[in-house]
Amino acid sequence: MIIQGNLEFMKKFITVILFAIPSLTLFGTAQIPDILIFNGDTLSLYTCPLNSYPDRNLINPKELFGSTGCFHTACWRNYVATWEFIDDQLYLTEIRNACYPTKMRNVSVSYKSGVENDDIGREYADLKELFPGRFHNGRVKADWVSGKLYSPQGRLLFYIHDGFQSIYQTELEFTVNSGVLMECKTMDNSKTKESKYLENPTLLRDYIYNNIKRENLPDSDTIRRRVYINIISSDENGKIDSVHVARGVNELYDNEAVRVVKSIAEWEVLYRHGEKINRSYSVPVVFDLTDK
Repeated sequence: MIIQGNLEFMKKFITVILFAIPSLTLFGTAQIPDILIFNGDTLSLYTCPLNSYPDRNLINPKELFGSTGCFHTACWRNYVATWEFIDDQLYLTEIRNACYPTKMRNVSVSYKSGVENDDIGREYADLKELFPGRFHNGRVKADWVSGKLYSPQGRLLFYIHDGFQSIYQTELEFTVNSGVLMECKTMDNSKTKESKYLENPTLLRDYIYNNIKRENLPDSDTIRRRVYINIISSDENGKIDSVHVARGVNELYDNEAVRVVKSIAEWEVLYRHGEKINRSYSVPVVFDLTDK
């Protein structure tokens, strides 16, 4: 039996649902960055150097501000630190309590239940008391910091509501060794582009519907079939080049689902730190040829 009818009628037989496979992360919300002063410019810092401080017990609201902090989904660490490169040496110049109002746009604070404003502690940490061996001339020598620090630059290309994952046109990459700046270079992410199919999943549903070859499927099947395809990667042009059948039905349905998904030519292309990256997605393709 070959099912015939208009497009709207046929759409009820093949359903596509798209969702991103969640990544393992410590955050669930985009985070307020630290601040970096470099060559007189004030930059956002998408790295938190205090995370690598040797005495991790010191980096908590009780030690920093004399309180238990507040529930701030946009700043789980409960502070915003300010850093500065002076003669190629990295210094910590300020640690501010994130529970206090901020001038940053689109940022608000949600206090813990039962916690009054007076209980959130000091607005600024006492750097001299916290870092006596490293404190000099009003700042802390950050000689424990080694690795890469990143500052986003230019236009926001791809917003990701998670930590510091959003992608900007370029990034400044600072290579630091024991607090000393070894190199600063610009990383190009400008080839990043979003996919219209992720912006509007209805387009993906329609694409898959229009490109399924029904002659490849049994015309008498009355059982609802579902194939889960994981999209693993795409090339620099947005052509999907790697998929995996996460849960299949049989070779016939699996092959058709793979063929259609891999034929998508305009998938997302993401660059971070100047290198291409991939996010995994799962596309459940439901074949329902029952005549309802």
